[in-house]
Amino acid sequence: MKNIEIYKNQLNSLRERVNLKLEDYFKFKLDECDDQIIRNVIIKLKEFTMNGGKRVRPILMIMGYNLFSEINENIINASISIEMAQSFLLIHDDIMDQSDIRRGKPSFHRAVEKSLHLDGAGRMAENIAISAGDLIDTFSHEALLRSGFPIENLLDADFQFSKIIEDTGKGQILDIYSSLEDVYSEDRLLKLHFLKTARYTIQGPMLMGALLSGNKKYLNEIEEFGKNAGIAFQLYDDMLGLFGDEKKTGKSIKSDVNEGKKTLLMIKAYESSDNITRKFIDKCLNSGDISDSDFEKLRKIVRDSGSLEYTKQKIDEYNTRASESIRQIDGNQDAAEMLNFLLEYLIKREN
Repeated sequence: MKNIEIYKNQLNSLRERVNLKLEDYFKFKLDECDDQIIRNVIIKLKEFTMNGGKRVRPILMIMGYNLFSEINENIINASISIEMAQSFLLIHDDIMDQSDIRRGKPSFHRAVEKSLHLDGAGRMAENIAISAGDLIDTFSHEALLRSGFPIENLLDADFQFSKIIEDTGKGQILDIYSSLEDVYSEDRLLKLHFLKTARYTIQGPMLMGALLSGNKKYLNEIEEFGKNAGIAFQLYDDMLGLFGDEKKTGKSIKSDVNEGKKTLLMIKAYESSDNITRKFIDKCLNSGDISDSDFEKLRKIVRDSGSLEYTKQKIDEYNTRASESIRQIDGNQDAAEMLNFLLEYLIKREN
């Protein structure tokens, strides 16, 4: 395997190319728009999309393509589609979760609310944000279809793109209903993580890239890699949500608990606890605004119950399965090694 610095430099180079394409695309959409109100919303969409973000999804689309074809301008053009879809999903997700912060700055609807300079503008801001999310969703498909690939490859990739959004929507529905269910199993949670995270974060982007290359020989192996890597990614994200540094994650360390998220950490802690401790966990997840002392007590329960170690073990298991799937693909070995590096990066990141 190459020196880690070489991989980091390659990632930074791809990230910069994706950012430049995003800048170009938003300029194109602003230039074709003659209404100042709509232009202002597009500007906010640009600011939201360009604010941080590791560009993991477009890079994974590029790497899915690079397994079978050399990286070119067309795949960079296409890759921004999944990043704009990410903005669409985050905007709507933040409204549903009533999140005030995204990547260390106001969430989209909160930024709109501040710009309106009106008392009680929250509902209007949410309505604008929902419409803006719908708008950038259409941008994402247009960017893909304008990327320059043969029509057959584009149709395959765009069909996969639509299925990604469909599955993510199904996952979001399961996520919302999870707060109403008294008992939530590990199997149920992993299904949610696959639909809501793995499909549009790893599996889907890589499949889109492979389909754009025209190679359909190893789609099953890519599906397995994406499924397992995506679940490992989300389990690690849940760990960051409870034990991470909020200065690095860009969101409140209490937000997952305040939203009542039944993560694997909570499920396994609940299963291992007595009735008194279970009632305390329920109280924390239903509080909506957990106190500092209760939050620290909850974290101690997760550690002492073995739930934290169990979650780390599951992350390693899914990570190993993902690596095994990549080894079965007879493609560009440099791209395969980069994917293994990315896999390690995703489950050792701090934000």
